[in-house]
Amino acid sequence: MSLARFLKFTLRQSPRQNFEIFRKLDDAKWGKLVGVDELGNRYYYNPEERYGRERWCLLAASKNDLDASQIPPRWHSWLHKVTDEVPKATAAEDALALQRPKWMAYPHYENYTGTRKANVTYNTMRPKVSAWDHTVVDRL
Repeated sequence: MSLARFLKFTLRQSPRQNFEIFRKLDDAKWGKLVGVDELGNRYYYNPEERYGRERWCLLAASKNDLDASQIPPRWHSWLHKVTDEVPKATAAEDALALQRPKWMAYPHYENYTGTRKANVTYNTMRPKVSAWDHTVVDRL
């Protein structure tokens, strides 16, 4: 990052906003707030930015809990330029506006793999290998 870009970044926003953006993105970015999703993530747009970097998201989670699955699919498509239409406030409004099926209006949740909320399957099959019995047998 050049010194001129960093100075432009520091003068455009408040020090609190600058600190939050630099802490979460490790980059100096500024832009217009386009929308906020139901999870609290904020989405920004800056046409002055280089191609491919003009749309970005500040996740509502803390820096230690950041995960790409915390971005809903409709906002993901806007971030990656699949669509130029900015999503509505809620998934239900968005599904209604785009005439999508009802099952697409369900609220988004993040990937729970590796947490206590992860899906664990229940096995009904008999084990193929017997476990080792570690009891001590007296010698004769």
